[in-house]
Amino acid sequence: MGSSSTPIKPLRRKYSIDLLKKLVSAAKGRLKSSLILRNVNLVDVIVGDIREGVNVAVWGEYVVRVGYFDIDRYRGSDTVVIDGSRGEVAVPGFIEPHIHIESSLLTVQEFARAVMPHGTTTVAADPHEIGNVLGVRGVKLFIEESRHTPLRVFFYIPSSVPPTSLGLDTPGEVIRPEDVRDLIGAEEVIGLGEVMDFIGVTSSNEDVLRKIVYAKEVGKLVDGHAPQLPEEVLVPYVVVGIEGDHESAFLDEALMKLRNGMRVLIREGSAWRDLEELSKMLTYMKVSTRYLSFASDDLEVLDIIREGHMDRVLRRAVSLGIDPITAVQMATINTAEYLGLAKELGAITPGRFADMVILERFRQFRVRDVIIGGKVVVSDGKLTIDSYPRFKYPGYAYRTMNIKRDIGSDDLALKVGAESGRAKVVAVKVVLGKAVTKKEVVELPIVNGHLELPRGLDIAYAATIERHHGTGNVGKGFVVGLGLSRGAIAQSVAHDVHNVVVVGKSLEEMVKAVNEVAGMGGGMAAVSNGVVLGTLPLPIAGLISDKPYEDVARELSSYIESLKLLNINYHAAFMTIALLSLPVIPEVRITDRGVVDVIKGRIIDPIIEIKED
Repeated sequence: MGSSSTPIKPLRRKYSIDLLKKLVSAAKGRLKSSLILRNVNLVDVIVGDIREGVNVAVWGEYVVRVGYFDIDRYRGSDTVVIDGSRGEVAVPGFIEPHIHIESSLLTVQEFARAVMPHGTTTVAADPHEIGNVLGVRGVKLFIEESRHTPLRVFFYIPSSVPPTSLGLDTPGEVIRPEDVRDLIGAEEVIGLGEVMDFIGVTSSNEDVLRKIVYAKEVGKLVDGHAPQLPEEVLVPYVVVGIEGDHESAFLDEALMKLRNGMRVLIREGSAWRDLEELSKMLTYMKVSTRYLSFASDDLEVLDIIREGHMDRVLRRAVSLGIDPITAVQMATINTAEYLGLAKELGAITPGRFADMVILERFRQFRVRDVIIGGKVVVSDGKLTIDSYPRFKYPGYAYRTMNIKRDIGSDDLALKVGAESGRAKVVAVKVVLGKAVTKKEVVELPIVNGHLELPRGLDIAYAATIERHHGTGNVGKGFVVGLGLSRGAIAQSVAHDVHNVVVVGKSLEEMVKAVNEVAGMGGGMAAVSNGVVLGTLPLPIAGLISDKPYEDVARELSSYIESLKLLNINYHAAFMTIALLSLPVIPEVRITDRGVVDVIKGRIIDPIIEIKED
C-alpha cells in the first residue's frame, strides 16, 4: 500500500531470534522489567476467574510474567511500578470489533483521545463512510492518521462502496475488487468490511465474490451485515465465508446466526441499542458466549464523553444481569479471537502485548489507568500521551459538496397526476432505537398536483439530494415517526453514500436547510420560521470535524438544543435521520434515486393509489 510514516506502536507481534532471546531473559528476570503491576486483582479471561493479589511484569511491549513472584527480581532502577493494593482490578484492554469512526464526527486522532481514557486499547474500524465520499484516498487517509496515535487501530477495507451493486443510490466513489486486492495485505488491515450487499452475494455477483476471495487468500477476516435476513437468504450468505455480524436486533435473529456459525457482535451504539434484547441469550437462555462480543457500530462524541465507549457497554451488560467476568471476556478475548488477534491481544498472559486497564471499581468499570504496549497512556483517568503530531487533511477532503444547481421547493415536492383529491403513499416509518424501518401506507391530500402533509399527524416530507457529482438527482418521499413538529433538518451525514438528506414540515424551509449545509461545505442545519436555529459544520468529507473532540462535543450539544425547538427530543436524532437513505437495512428507504424497497432491491413508485375529487 505504501507508507509515508512509521506507526508509533506495533500492531502485530514481531518474531526474531534476538527478540525471543530477550523475552526469555526478561521472563526469567535477567532483563529488568520496564513496568510492573504489583498486588493487583487480575481478571483471568482464559480460566474465567479473578486472581487476587498477583504481580504482572512487562518488558517493552510484552507481558513476560503473571503470578505470585518476587518483584524485586524483576525490578530495575528505571522500572515503573503501579500499585494495586487498594483493591484495583486489572483487565485486558477493551477491544472494539466494529465501529465507524466517522459517526463520532471526529478524526481518527481525536477519536483515540476520546476513547482511550475509557479503557479502549484496540479498535477495528470500517471506514466505509469516508470511503463512499473519497474512495480509496479516504481509506488511506484514515490509515495514515492512525499511525499517529497510541491506540491500536485496525481497519477493514470497505466491501460495499456503494453499499449495494444494484444502482440504488449514487456514491462519491467506488471501491473495486482490485482496490481490495491492493490494500488487503497491509498490516493495519484486519479484513474485508461488512458485506452489506447481501443480494450481490446470494446472486453470485462476481465483483462482490472477488472481494471475499482476495481477503480469504491472505487469511483475513470477512465481516458481515445481515439484518433480518430469512434463513434461505442467510445460509448462502454465510456459506461464502462471511464470519460475523452486528445487525441482530431480535433474539431469534441472533440465534439463527449463531446456529449457522456466525459470530454475533451485540450492538450498543448511540441510536441503535440491541443489548437489552440480546442479553436475554445469556441471562435466560444460557447460550454459550464463545461466539459473542460487543460492538458500538456508530457512536457519537457526546455519548463517548458522557457515557464512555466499551466501558459503557460493560456497565450496561452487568446492569442487565450478565456476569462481569463474562462481560469482560466478550469485550476482550472473544473479540481478539474474532479479529484474528488472540496471539497478541485479549488476555494478560506472557507473550501477549501489555495492553491492560486498571479499574478502581470492577462492576462499575471505573477506569483509572490504561496501558498500551507497555506504556501508560492514561493515569488517574487523564491522558499522559498527547504530543504526537497532529495529522493534516489535504484540501480535496474539504471540497466534497457538489450539488448541481440551486434547489427549489418544487424539486422536493412529490408530484402526482391529479390536481386535487387524495393518494395512498408508501412512507418510511422509523423505529426509534433500531436500525430497521417499516413500510407504512399513509393517505395524503393532493393540492395543486402536489402531495401535502395532513395536519396533526407525525409525518414529514423527506428527500435525498445527490451531492458528489452534480447529477441533480433528488429522491422524494415521506417519513413517519420522527416527531418533527415544525421546520426542517438537513445533513450531509446520510448513510452510506452520504448525499444530503433533508426532512421537514415545510418545503421552503427544507430548501433553506439544504443550502445552509451546502454553503458550509457539509454538516447539519436546523431551520424554523425562516431562521437557521443551529448548525454543525463537518468540513472533512462532509462527515467529520477537524476540531478537538471537546469542541466538537460542545458544538453538537448546541445543535441538539436547536433540534429540541423542532420537537426532536430523542437520543442521537441525527443518526436516525442519517439512516433514512441506507438501502441495505429493511424495509424501505429514500435515496437520491427514489424510494427503495430494500428486500426486493429495487426503486418503487411510492404512490399506490390516487383518488381524484
